[in-house]
Amino acid sequence: MNLIAKKTNISNSFFIFRTLTQNYVKETVNAHEVEHHSNMKEYWWNSNGPLNALHSLNPLRVSFIINGLTNMKKIETKNIGTRQSLENIKILDVGCGGGLLTEALARLDGNVTGIDPSKELITIANDHSVILKNKNIKYLNESIEEHALSNTESYDAIVTSEVLEHVSNKYGFLTKCVDCLKPGGSLFVTTPNRTIYSWLSVIILGETFNFIPKGTHEWDKFICPHELQSILEINCKCDTITINGLSYDPFTNRWSWTDLTDLSYAIHAVKSA
Repeated sequence: MNLIAKKTNISNSFFIFRTLTQNYVKETVNAHEVEHHSNMKEYWWNSNGPLNALHSLNPLRVSFIINGLTNMKKIETKNIGTRQSLENIKILDVGCGGGLLTEALARLDGNVTGIDPSKELITIANDHSVILKNKNIKYLNESIEEHALSNTESYDAIVTSEVLEHVSNKYGFLTKCVDCLKPGGSLFVTTPNRTIYSWLSVIILGETFNFIPKGTHEWDKFICPHELQSILEINCKCDTITINGLSYDPFTNRWSWTDLTDLSYAIHAVKSA
C-alpha cells in the first residue's frame, strides 16, 4: 500500500512540475502533429476509411454537447429535441480538422467557428461546407493563441474534441480556450485517458492493427481526468459539471457511454461567472 502511495505521489509531483514548466511555453501548436494530421486530408470525410472511429464518435459528441447546454439552460425550451437545438448559440470548435464535428453542430443551427493550424484541413473543411451550402460555419486557419487575441469572452460554448492528446502545452492551450469563453459558458473536451488500458487499446491494438492511422498518438501526451480537472478548476477558474467515460469496440466501430474512464472520457466544465 505504501509503495502504491509513493508511486502516486511521484506521478502527481511530475504532473505538477510538467504543468508549471509549460506555463512558460507560449506556443501550443506542434508542427509534427499538424503535418501528420494534414496528411489525412484525402480521406478525412470517408466514413469507411482510416478515420471511421472519429466518424462513429460524432453522434455521442453532439449529444454530450446538447445535453450539457440543455442542463445549463442555454437551449431554448422550444428548440430542445429539434433541428434548431443550437439556434443562437455561438460555438468555437478548436482543432476542428476537416470539420466533422463543426458541421454536425452547424446542422443544428449553431453559429459555429472552426479553427485549426492545418491549412490543408481548413481547405478540406471549407470545401465540404460549400457542398452542403451551410451558412452557419466559419473556418479559420489559425491557432487558439491567435484566435484568442481578438475573441476574448466571445463564445457561449467551446469544444475541443480528440485534440488535447496532441497538445504538448496543455496548460497554455486550455487557458486560451477559456479566455475565449463567456463567463458561464461551457467547455466540452473529449480525450483518451493515460492508463495502461488506453496504451494497450489505442497504441498497441489500434495503431498496430490499423484501426487508427499509425503514429497518430503518443501515450505520454494523454491526460488523466483528475489532471485535466485540476487545470480547469485551479488555473482556468472553471467548475467541472460532468465526467463521462467512453468505450469503443473496434470490431463493430461503435462507441458507447460507460461509468469507466480507463479508455477515454468526456468532460463538461463551466467558466465561473
